Amino acid sequence: MENAQLSSHTRIVKKADSLEGWCEEVFDRLRQRNEAQNIALFIWHEEGLKLVASQTQREFCFFQQFRPAEEYSGYRIDWEKLAESVKENDGSYISELPINAAWRQSSMQWEHAVVPLYENEEILGYMLLEVELFNEEKKFSESSLLWLKDRAERQLKCRILSHNLNQFHLSSKKNELDLALNNHTLASQLSHLKSLHEISLRFTKATSISSLCRIAVELGKSRLQIDRMAIFLCDMETCMMWGTWGTDKYGNTIDRSDVNQDLPNNPFMEEALARKNELIVKENVPLYYGQEQVGIGWNIMMAMWNNDECIGWIAADNLIYKSPLDEPKKEAIKLLAASVCQKIIKLRETEEADERFYQLQEHCRRQTQDLEYLQSRVDVVNAQNQWLGIHDASTGLLGARYFDLSFASFVACARDRRRNIASFSICMDFYKAFQKAYGEEATIRVFQTIAREVKSIIKPVGLNMLFTTQPGKLSLLVHCNDEVLLKEVADKIVKTAYTLNIENKASPFYQRVTLSVGLSTNCVSLFSLQSKVLKKAEKACLMAEKLGKNRYCVD
Repeated sequence: MENAQLSSHTRIVKKADSLEGWCEEVFDRLRQRNEAQNIALFIWHEEGLKLVASQTQREFCFFQQFRPAEEYSGYRIDWEKLAESVKENDGSYISELPINAAWRQSSMQWEHAVVPLYENEEILGYMLLEVELFNEEKKFSESSLLWLKDRAERQLKCRILSHNLNQFHLSSKKNELDLALNNHTLASQLSHLKSLHEISLRFTKATSISSLCRIAVELGKSRLQIDRMAIFLCDMETCMMWGTWGTDKYGNTIDRSDVNQDLPNNPFMEEALARKNELIVKENVPLYYGQEQVGIGWNIMMAMWNNDECIGWIAADNLIYKSPLDEPKKEAIKLLAASVCQKIIKLRETEEADERFYQLQEHCRRQTQDLEYLQSRVDVVNAQNQWLGIHDASTGLLGARYFDLSFASFVACARDRRRNIASFSICMDFYKAFQKAYGEEATIRVFQTIAREVKSIIKPVGLNMLFTTQPGKLSLLVHCNDEVLLKEVADKIVKTAYTLNIENKASPFYQRVTLSVGLSTNCVSLFSLQSKVLKKAEKACLMAEKLGKNRYCVD
């Protein structure tokens, strides 16, 4: 029993003599005597300032392998310059946030002290102290920290040398330890590489950035043993960020697309965006869910870049199981971030190409609609133009165009009614001589008068078409099966013109306007061509002219 108590006492003494025990004892006294809440010790080691130990809200952490000083705050701090600044400001300064925090939790202020630690004139390192102020009374002053400087001057270097000596003694078994460490590291790396390969294969199933981020978060937790993880996207031009998928304070995967806000304005974010393709690490720091602090542990962040454009970042921590952050896990998270980044870039390119394709399709659809509309308008205008050109420009009577457009329907109607089609060719005798003697306008008036008389004569007979094909000549088609009636009509047309008694000095025989009429009683058959329908009537009209005019002839 006595031997067990002696062994336990020996271990306690050895721990007190160690650098870790010294830090734990001094930190505890700083918390009780000076009410310090956040404490960190940095010492000069191997030509660089290293993080030895830290305490965040009573969470003490000692690093056997000293860490880079940046892993306390997540960004580089010139502690020498800060210590000089604090000394000139009565031993401490006040700000809104502790150095290792990202969000302000209340309206309280924080007091900071940076205490340089010496042995004689040799600078050993710096002690950072922080406390939340509830009133304007400061907690830190040079006099209240004299004991710390005194203890550091008397004990710290010895503890540092003792720690280095212990590390040296351990190095006597360095080969065995390195081999075991290398085996462990290689096994861990192999496991992570297999997991990353599986994650990459699963990424191929992602059809959107949202589904990709969800797969990455879920597999990051299950395959890489990350307690909590979140992926955020950003736009550096607008300084906006928005969430995708992440985890809550219990490690459950949740949709964080409701996060849409300005980029955080803090040194940690600036450092992460400034250090391209580097993993930013913060050890023993407050962990958050949104802006709510939910614990303490390590926190990492890796920005994702598309050339010189930051498109977002991956954040992770060890809130749930407090697992340590080793080098294989760091490398795995870096590779995961790179893989997610490349897939996001490809998905964006695909989405942009799809959007351009849909826009092109929509443009083509609108163009097709516009083209169809324009084509319909062209068809309407063409139809209108066709019918607008059916009148003779000089006389205003229906012209040859009217005949071309209406002939087919006129013939179809005759067949439906079982009627023959008769054609008349009506010529004004000595037309050109009359035009030369009496002028254009008088000639047109006479010709229009003749056309009106012909219309009135033919109207009782049946459906008809009256049009002019050339100056001084009328053509007439009519539905009629009675050849006797047709001859009477032809005779009446000739006599009506004569009885109008319109003077025509150019006529050597009659001294008045007369007509020559040709009649074809059945000008259309099943095989008749439109161009030859009027030929027989015109031939008969020509015969009437040769026989002395003022008469009609029947073909």
